[in-house]
Amino acid sequence: MEVMKYTTKITLYNSYFDFNNRLNAKSLFSIFQDVASIHAEEIGVGFETMLKQNLYWVLSRVKFDIIKMPKINQTVIVETWPQKKGRIDFDRDLKITSEDGEVLIIGTSKWCVIDTVNRTLQRTENVNYIGEYCLDVNYPEKFTKIILPTEEQTEKFTHSVRFSDLDHNKHMNNTNYANLVVNTLENKIFTHFEINYLSECLLNDNIIVSSIVNENGEYIIGKNNDKISFTAFVK
Repeated sequence: MEVMKYTTKITLYNSYFDFNNRLNAKSLFSIFQDVASIHAEEIGVGFETMLKQNLYWVLSRVKFDIIKMPKINQTVIVETWPQKKGRIDFDRDLKITSEDGEVLIIGTSKWCVIDTVNRTLQRTENVNYIGEYCLDVNYPEKFTKIILPTEEQTEKFTHSVRFSDLDHNKHMNNTNYANLVVNTLENKIFTHFEINYLSECLLNDNIIVSSIVNENGEYIIGKNNDKISFTAFVK
């Protein structure tokens, strides 16, 4: 197996889909998170290895585009690979194709490394893994942060962080933010989804979720104690 590209085959069971028979965002985020974690283990920077160095991975941005919606019980090929290191971040691409090679979903993500003692960002030069990087890219343009429009925000609901939201870093897992976005959209169909994680949410935090709709699409904002914890954009 090529070290810098991890490939696996999975079946998309019924539980991965919503009531419209569309692959739901949380399932897609979970797939991406799982394959990234497995590949991190293969190249020597998995969770336990990093923890021994008082380090852990934090996801800061994700985006994906649905080219063609997969079907329930379809077997697909999932690929993930790292791009060239940035100064303080690591970009990782992801792709889902059919068994015959048709591209169904593409995505990219941006990761950072945090010191567990003082909770500060670490430079990428301090993180070494097996191999270098893969030259393939899903998006030729630079992966930039979401810029919120100036229109007034409409408050939608408040989510209180519960134990089921937490992961082994003891904060709300990135996949659970996808549900907040989808619940804001209600039954709107989208093919493009991106989210920026700006500050972590902990047990019993209350996230106030608002949105802005304009000609570009819909922007979703989550605030905790008057501090923005995430922004998202869908269309």
